[in-house]
This record gives sequence, C-alpha cells and structure tokens, in this order.
Amino acid sequence: MNVVRVGVSKLAVFLLVLWCLGGQEALAVSLKGDMLFGYGTGGWQAGLGLTQETVRTIGFFGYEKTGIIGYLTLDDNVDTISSWIGGHKQVSVGNIGYTLEVFVANTQRPVLSTFMDNVAPHVGAYGEYSRMYGEYGHGLSGTAQLYVDENGGLDYIIQPYLQLRRGGTWRFSAQLGTSFGIGLTYLEPSETLKLDLAYKEEGFSAYGLLDVPNEPMSIGAGWNGDRLQGFVRYYF
Repeated sequence: MNVVRVGVSKLAVFLLVLWCLGGQEALAVSLKGDMLFGYGTGGWQAGLGLTQETVRTIGFFGYEKTGIIGYLTLDDNVDTISSWIGGHKQVSVGNIGYTLEVFVANTQRPVLSTFMDNVAPHVGAYGEYSRMYGEYGHGLSGTAQLYVDENGGLDYIIQPYLQLRRGGTWRFSAQLGTSFGIGLTYLEPSETLKLDLAYKEEGFSAYGLLDVPNEPMSIGAGWNGDRLQGFVRYYF
C-alpha cells in the first residue's frame, strides 16, 4: 500500500511540473545528469542524478525557472535505495522573488545538493517569498513533510530571514516549528561556492559545496551532529 501511495505521489509531482512547463516560451533549456560517489549517513554511497530546467524572461529584468531534479543513491549499509525527486518553480521580478517546490522522498530535503538523511517515505512542499531593498532584504520560507508510512506524522519548519547582498548573498535565519534553531547561509556571486551553517536542537551542522572551475564536477562536505558526509559529483 505504501509503495502505491508513493507511486501516485510521484505521478502528481510530474504532472505538476508538466503543467508548470506547458505553454511557456523558453529562453533556455538545460538537461544535466551526474554520477555521485561519496560517504553519507548510510556509509559509502553511489548514485545517479538528473536535472532539467527551463528558463524564460519576464519583462526586461525578471525571469522564471521551472524544472525537475532527482537523485537515486545506494548506500553500503542500507538495504533500500535512497531517493529524492522534486519539481520546482522560481520567479524573480524586480525586487520580489518566490519559489514553490513539491517533492517525494525517503530522505530529508537535500541541504546544498546531495546531503541527505534517510527518513520514512513522505511527500512534501517547500515555499519561499523574498523582497529586496537595494543590498538589504527579508523573506520567509517554509517546509512541510507528510509521512506516508504506517506511523504517519507531519513535520514543518518556518524560517523568517534577513538577507544582505555584499560580496555575495548572506542570509540570517531563525527556524521555528517541529525543530528550533538559527542559521547562516552564503552564496558567492558566481554561485561557485555555497555554505550553510546552523545550530538547532539536534546540534550544530555545517555544509559546504564547491563547483570545481573549468571541470564538470563539484565537491561537497558536511558535518551534522556526529555524522560526517562528503561526495564528489561528475556531470555529463
């Protein structure tokens, strides 16, 4: 029964993505695959990823991105395949931006790419709204996950944040909901380097992601409580 429910949910995600993509005049369409090798919460892992994204302009300065992204990984010490698949729509017009994402997974929503912690199968949604005033801005993001196993349950997180664009994008956030904490993220202007630091009830976590210049690969490393994660992704 759980397999059927997850399968129906995955179909709903694809239908939503197709609806988002339908009727749009694309400025650019990209399709990328990647191979993943790393060490995660389930031990050594290997997997495949696929990213498809369509970008179109809105007026003179706005843009809209729609697409789908997913990962399948096999962990050395876990009998089941870890998976995460989601469809997203991101819009930026002037100083206002918003993002909507729906996903199906048996892992947590990835932090900076493929950092994943295995959990019960679930469906979820992520939303974000932001507004900038020159270099400064503020926003609100939220995540909700509904578990579809026999235990059920719902997790949710709401994150109000302040944002500064100076030598990159800095974001200072507070986390409220089923877990409480504070966080700091940084995105380099060229998006080559991404950092995420947080202190929650579960402890301190730190993640970093670096795209290797002039090479089709990225390197990531992270610390979550007492667990170390790391991976290398090769794009094709």
